[in-house]
Amino acid sequence: MKTIVLLLSFLISIIPIIIFGYTFYNKDTIKEPKRLLSYLFISGMFSAIIVIIISIAGLLFFPKLADISKIDSILILLFYSYIFIALIEESSKLLMVYKLSYYNKEFNQAYDIILYSVFVALGFAFFENIVYLISNPALLMAFLRGITAVPAHICFQTIMGYFLYLSKLNNKDKYIFLGLLIPCLLHGTYDFFIFTGSIFLIILDIVLLIIMFIIANQKIKKLIEIDKKNLKLYCPNCGLKINYEYCPNCGYKKQ
Repeated sequence: MKTIVLLLSFLISIIPIIIFGYTFYNKDTIKEPKRLLSYLFISGMFSAIIVIIISIAGLLFFPKLADISKIDSILILLFYSYIFIALIEESSKLLMVYKLSYYNKEFNQAYDIILYSVFVALGFAFFENIVYLISNPALLMAFLRGITAVPAHICFQTIMGYFLYLSKLNNKDKYIFLGLLIPCLLHGTYDFFIFTGSIFLIILDIVLLIIMFIIANQKIKKLIEIDKKNLKLYCPNCGLKINYEYCPNCGYKKQ
């Protein structure tokens, strides 16, 4: 029975990851190589492993953080939420996105970096879900993580990707810093509200998630419009001035 629950929980938790991955992939005006996206997804899983290793090492210095139910100080809970979780996780994910895609030759459209960031987030969320379900196989847990934790990671990474686009566009490293800082603040706040156990703050957390989702969607639409506008001007393959549908020089067609 426990094995069946675990398998069902795994299925429930992976469905939103597949749906979000498919949706974000289809938004791209010129599809990215599946191999690159696979590497990014795997790197997201690897970033989760890095987080686990760092967290275990961190518990040697902060043993009280091993059980958040025993944390009785708001300051310690804030440290746990913003530093021990948010900063470590977002730094690890940023490292993967930056190393694998920031200077990649395939990064030739505005939306690309958001797609790359989201696939890292999906890999991270996938591995994180597995860890949670192995330790506590439960259908409700799988469902709740699927509709909260997975979209939250996607929102954090979408905002991170947007700032990485601004960094690439303006050649300014300050946007990379903002691409880490803003997701950390959002992630830390999101976790802190949950860890307090306050019903009011948990409801506020749902509102925060909805607001983040709306903002992330606006950023996505903005970058896609930029890409479509550019495609109407120049062929992405040979640079010839064309309309959006077809390039008479190299035969490029809109996918």
